[in-house]
Amino acid sequence: MPTHSEALLEAYASCRPSSRIFYTLEIWQASFAEPARVVTNVGDDMTFGIEAGAPRNGGEMVTFIACPFQASYPEQREGQPPQTNIKIDNVNRELVPKVRAAMSVRQYIQVLYREYLNNDLTEPAYGPVEFELRNVKIVGVSMTGTVMVKNLQNKRFPRLTKNYDYVQFPSLLPT
Repeated sequence: MPTHSEALLEAYASCRPSSRIFYTLEIWQASFAEPARVVTNVGDDMTFGIEAGAPRNGGEMVTFIACPFQASYPEQREGQPPQTNIKIDNVNRELVPKVRAAMSVRQYIQVLYREYLNNDLTEPAYGPVEFELRNVKIVGVSMTGTVMVKNLQNKRFPRLTKNYDYVQFPSLLPT
């Protein structure tokens, strides 16, 4: 799982008036020629850096389209992966053609959530967090759906860079 960067933790703690967090989504599916990227709560399109090693445009500066969206933090329920509803407005110009094409492919739409700080737009301060978009509906100029943490049961815990095996951790052997 991604962790908060030092800069984001400092911004949360000190709440300087000049600090601003930009919330972004990258929406992708195999039927897309290129990902749709949106940023909320801004008036104009913005350019942000994608983290090195990302599956698309890693290490590059890319444009995110100003497009309002809203979602709450994923709810936690016993026995179910975290999920929440998401709503993206003004989707006509960018997302409608892509989403309509994606609905004919048997594959979930991938959503990457990232947060950027205004003092460093070259890489995310938090993220990416990967979700799957399901139950997509387009009504007028709004798209709604349910996002769910992708493959939560297959995530390495507590660290993403470590495999837990029977050799190093014999207590994992069945008794």
